[in-house]
Amino acid sequence: MSALVRVALDGVAAGTRTLDARASRYLSVVLRLRAGDLFVAFDPRGGVEAEGRILRVQRGIVHVELGPAHAASKIATLPITWIQGLAKGEKMDSIVRDATELGATRFVPAETAFSVVRLEGPRAEARTGRWARIASEAARQCGRADPPVIDPPRPWAEALSVVPAAAARFCLFERATDPLGPALSRAAAKDVAMAFAVGPEGGLAEDEVLAAKAEGFEVVSLGDLILRTETVVAAVLGAARILRQTPA
Repeated sequence: MSALVRVALDGVAAGTRTLDARASRYLSVVLRLRAGDLFVAFDPRGGVEAEGRILRVQRGIVHVELGPAHAASKIATLPITWIQGLAKGEKMDSIVRDATELGATRFVPAETAFSVVRLEGPRAEARTGRWARIASEAARQCGRADPPVIDPPRPWAEALSVVPAAAARFCLFERATDPLGPALSRAAAKDVAMAFAVGPEGGLAEDEVLAAKAEGFEVVSLGDLILRTETVVAAVLGAARILRQTPA
């Protein structure tokens, strides 16, 4: 089943159903599947999946039959919270996508002193909905059955406070003297929940770093190279994923 095309559907259960326009377009237009072709339907909220078969495609709408649902095989095993200072333009889209593909379970956009973007009211709701759709699509593409929870934008100090109590916490700061590597290796060896806090393009203000320390975050550096804010997530979560897969 793992080699089959995957599509996100709410309320996966055995039986016949008609797919909505988005799922229909993905299967019939993007992938050009036709009657008789197989796929996997997964429920992003319910954590279940089922093998499906296309019955027919009529006027762009796909009708399918789903087999028995069972627990999804590809889900994140431990909580990973990514707190991201609001970045400009489409950078946040890229960060959400990479965080999803690399196992983040919660994504928290944070308003910081150096954030150029300011989101409030309907604009914040619209952007949060967009990021949730991006996460769902990224989960489908990488085979995850559980896209991360996308929080609405919130102040930096409030974002820091949402992290689970037992999580290993890291605040990435370019002027930090302690390297991330050893601390991340220790956390990976213990197989504990993790949380990472990162600033926007301009980095973090000193009082924001102090706020992270007060919340139990280790303030660490990625080394002497200054990465773009949209690059950090892939570097950090990629390393965490590799370390967790390394035999003791």
